[in-house]
Amino acid sequence: MKRIACSTAALALAAVALVGTAGPSAASAQHCDDRTSADKVELDHQTTSVYVGAHATVCYKAGTRVMTTTVGEDGILTSTLLNGKGAPKGISYYVVVPDFPTSPE
Repeated sequence: MKRIACSTAALALAAVALVGTAGPSAASAQHCDDRTSADKVELDHQTTSVYVGAHATVCYKAGTRVMTTTVGEDGILTSTLLNGKGAPKGISYYVVVPDFPTSPE
């Protein structure tokens, strides 16, 4: 009886240890919808600002997250996704989202 109880406890402890190792690295990364587009621009994961053109709508990935934003008059895309220390995360890639003409109502 004691042998079965010990084996069961050891198995339960091992299961908890396996689940506990999943941690943050198991979080799934987000991606831009157009990540397979020929217009996707890969960066070095360290760049936090890049010129993309004034008023462009851009989807970018930094770390495991994505953000879609419209660039200002200066045309510079700057990462607003922050790391744990409050510094901008480096941009992995960006894709300029095409503007679709709106039909008049």
